[in-house]
Amino acid sequence: MSENTPGLPNAYPKVGPIVINEIMYHPDIEADAEYVELLNISNAPVVLYDSNTNEPWKFNDEGGIEFFFPDTPVTTDPGEHILLVKDLAIFNLRFTAPSGTQIFEWGSGNLSNGGEKVNISKPGDVDEFGTRYYIRVDRVNYSDGSHHENFANLHPPLDPWPIEPDGGGMSLSRKVATEYGNDVINWKSALPSLGSADP
Repeated sequence: MSENTPGLPNAYPKVGPIVINEIMYHPDIEADAEYVELLNISNAPVVLYDSNTNEPWKFNDEGGIEFFFPDTPVTTDPGEHILLVKDLAIFNLRFTAPSGTQIFEWGSGNLSNGGEKVNISKPGDVDEFGTRYYIRVDRVNYSDGSHHENFANLHPPLDPWPIEPDGGGMSLSRKVATEYGNDVINWKSALPSLGSADP
């Protein structure tokens, strides 16, 4: 939550300082050209490294992606976009990012074409067994628009996510970066924006 409200209704969910701003999970030509765009929505630089734990932030999904930012601290300026890509060489054949955009390759694992949870997290405490826990900064549980069975709470059950990003050349684009992201109402289908202002 954005603030503690003991005994009162919950406050609005905490958003930022880094958010998942765009998801290209199923490119129309080459599967390994997929990418995720992060955005610093704060008014100050954010270092994707915790100097207290001496560990970097990480990006992960449910299907095997676990990317740790470099130990040489990565700093994002206010309003700066960062791109995380599956395969940099293939990405560069398909897309052109603005000059100066920080781009990192995650390598192993692919985004799910059917939908899944993707997360950006920062290091947290270590438990008594030496296991590091991570604090979720942002999560998006997206879908491809065809999994109606996962939305049985709707009447009639209907997957509300747009279908165009599922191999149609479009990406999932966050509508309002400063508003809660893990809700389909804040996402739309759009042309890839690649580290620049959203279309």
